[in-house]
Amino acid sequence: MGKQILDSRFFRENRAPGLPSPAEVRDINVKLGGLWSKNFHRPTPVKFPALGMLVKYGANTTIGEAETQKMVYDRLQGKVPIPEVYGGTTDGGQGFIYMALIEGDTLEERWVTMSANERLAICSQLHGMVKEWRALQHTENGLYIGSLNNQPLREFFLRQEPALQGPYHGTDAVHRFHQGCDLDITGEVPVVFAHNDLLPPNILLTRGSNPSVVAVIDWAQSGWYPAYWEYCKLRRCTTNYFDDDDVQEEWESKHLPLIVDPVDEETFYHPFVWFYLSKGI
Repeated sequence: MGKQILDSRFFRENRAPGLPSPAEVRDINVKLGGLWSKNFHRPTPVKFPALGMLVKYGANTTIGEAETQKMVYDRLQGKVPIPEVYGGTTDGGQGFIYMALIEGDTLEERWVTMSANERLAICSQLHGMVKEWRALQHTENGLYIGSLNNQPLREFFLRQEPALQGPYHGTDAVHRFHQGCDLDITGEVPVVFAHNDLLPPNILLTRGSNPSVVAVIDWAQSGWYPAYWEYCKLRRCTTNYFDDDDVQEEWESKHLPLIVDPVDEETFYHPFVWFYLSKGI
């Protein structure tokens, strides 16, 4: 991806002659003095309100993430709210993604105070969005497990095991992925596109009463995975987001299955949990 996407809304509207340089972004972050402003791997994103822009950057941010976010934005416009990408670049060992600034509260911030009907409405919206991105097809024929542009998976659990990240091609792609990960799952399993990090902080809601989903962010780990993966990952990774135990239990038992269709416990979830624990997570 080139640094600037000239046909993006940012340039069509002539908001500025060009995108802020990485040095400018870093300098503003340090001056703002955020808690994570000097973190090399995942610093605080920088907002440029006058330009309608947010810059996500750090050693953990990649051009692959920018390209994926652009792909899902282009293909799912009007179906899933995703910040438009204005450009991407690398500098000094860090990646930079320039994107539309979307104002809102995270689901993590709002969930505890929302009414039962508001929660169900949000789940219904998210379920429809998940269905849309799960239908995104890879460009090649046959089964494929991996990220966009035939790149390895950026799955968090596999970050220290590059040999298992793929990509996997062909009719035995799922089998080889399961075999490599030592996942005791047999039989035919379809492959779908997954956001793969649909956690409460990555879901932005409109402010005020009767909130709605205004953006789904952080596409860093997205790609094509076995169909059960997204539900299992979401269920396993959202166990500690709400301080109220009753709210947390209801989130796991009632609301997660309304967002991503649940899978069979014995066939898929229990082997996934074993895999999760085997990675020391």
